[in-house]
Amino acid sequence: MAYASPNDLIARYPNRDLVQLTNDDPATLTINAATLQQALDDASAEIDGYLDGRFALPLADPPAALNRLACDIAMYRLQALRPLHDIADARRRYDDAIALLGKVAAGTVTLGLSADNQDAPDAPGSIVVDAGGDPSGVLPSRVFSRGSLKGF
Repeated sequence: MAYASPNDLIARYPNRDLVQLTNDDPATLTINAATLQQALDDASAEIDGYLDGRFALPLADPPAALNRLACDIAMYRLQALRPLHDIADARRRYDDAIALLGKVAAGTVTLGLSADNQDAPDAPGSIVVDAGGDPSGVLPSRVFSRGSLKGF
């Protein structure tokens, strides 16, 4: 499962850079979407390698952070093949993405998901306060969840 689409990558990076990185012919003026998709698929597979031990894959509702990580990893992989500029910035973004995924794999970062792809449980010892001040102490059901906020 790809965590980002070619359109996500196009929205994050300059068009001219993507044209140059995805084509062998310097006269080409359009982005090669197949090359972008392959880079994103490879990035998603790399991400899955970190998530596999902690979460049931494929993720039903991947967090938005994975979209950004997939784009950064894919861009680094593209630039490693055909460097346009100083590759140091792409390498730093890649290293940051891998460091975050390492923390997810170690369990120090959760991405807001539990192992069964459900909303993470409330933290032990947390206090839930009813905003309406209901004196009976009965709390309303949860208003916002990963499912109800999908698409926002």
